[in-house]
Amino acid sequence: MPRSISTVVSSKPDGFINVPVSQATRQGLHELKESMGVASQAEVIEKAVAIMLAIQKIARN
Repeated sequence: MPRSISTVVSSKPDGFINVPVSQATRQGLHELKESMGVASQAEVIEKAVAIMLAIQKIARN
């Protein structure tokens, strides 16, 4: 049976990242923001990182 993957993230801000991105990445963030139903690109990144960390954890086991 597949394990559930929690994508709940802390809502307490801890810093900022300011990185250059390609036009495709920026557009992808906008698209994901809409499809995930979140209020900001920061939330998209928070959820994406949580998902990737869960995948990494599963892959290591």
